[in-house]
Amino acid sequence: MNIPVYIASAAAWIPPAESAAAAVAAGNYPANDNDTNKIPCLPVATDEVPVPDMGVIAGRKALDRAAAVVGDQVDLILHASIYHQGRDHHWNSAPYIQRELGITDAFALNLEGMSNGGMAAIDLAMAQLEAGRGTSALITTADRFCPPGFDRWRGSYGIPFGDGATALVLSTTGGFARIHAVASTTDASLEPLHRGTAPFTTAYGVVANENLRTPKKSYLEEVGSESVLQRAEETLLSAVSKVLDRTGHRVDDFARVLVPNMGHGMMEAQFFKPLNIPAERTLWNWGRHAGHMGAGDLSAGVARLVEKKEVGPGDLVLMIGTGGGYSVTVAVLEIESVPEWPETTTDFDLPADVRDLVRA
Repeated sequence: MNIPVYIASAAAWIPPAESAAAAVAAGNYPANDNDTNKIPCLPVATDEVPVPDMGVIAGRKALDRAAAVVGDQVDLILHASIYHQGRDHHWNSAPYIQRELGITDAFALNLEGMSNGGMAAIDLAMAQLEAGRGTSALITTADRFCPPGFDRWRGSYGIPFGDGATALVLSTTGGFARIHAVASTTDASLEPLHRGTAPFTTAYGVVANENLRTPKKSYLEEVGSESVLQRAEETLLSAVSKVLDRTGHRVDDFARVLVPNMGHGMMEAQFFKPLNIPAERTLWNWGRHAGHMGAGDLSAGVARLVEKKEVGPGDLVLMIGTGGGYSVTVAVLEIESVPEWPETTTDFDLPADVRDLVRA
């Protein structure tokens, strides 16, 4: 069975951003981290919009944009996130998003693939659609990285976290971009990087000042940073090679390469150098203002490319997602048309000091 799968629409919801310089001045963000990351601001959501409702907003916009293709037919809903979704346990946000959007006769499921969750959802949705078990799928992501549980500025090495939600609609009946191939792989030898050496707990709840630095520090002290970077690079290049072997392309064939939003130092080490690509072929200049949006960086990137008409018919786009575990998912897109979406969902309000720099 060779059923084509397309991206019918993409959308995002991103709140106004707060200044990195202001965070440094307030003592909330180390100046040396700011210099290395080169992230001038981060979107910060308020209590007014609960995290699952962020996913609903993005999902509704994506469905509106895909209405001419899928109508009201959605067979699968996958929701990916990496942080607190509004309830500690015994509750899934995907069925909530389904109910709020008024979708019936669909299967809704949460994914916990950490930062690769959104891309892993594409892989899983494609498998179901290619198998003929439906004609359309909605993929949403939503995260808000707020205290007391998490410090968006200092919670991880080289990755400042921005709030936001995203949505993609996949369809077998048409769309603006065809997904020619997707591949996923996991190097479980890097699993301890996000677990560390602390014993397992027996209770679940929001931990004050939870961070990713402590487990990473303990694992790096044990094996060394060179070992981690080497294995991460090998896993990345293996997944990229696997998907490109299926399509017959080279990295140089792609007009754009979408990768997760991270600090500049991490981007250089994990993507720019291993793939031998300049930052300009990615969405770095936009992503450095949005920060790492959990599982949604790549979905937001697709929306950004189309909304700003940074791609055209015939262009190839390489999507590369990575997440703790260590998992990598890679997809090859071909742009077949550029839809006219009057609203730009990937623009968001910048703080005054950043606006002045952008204008200059």
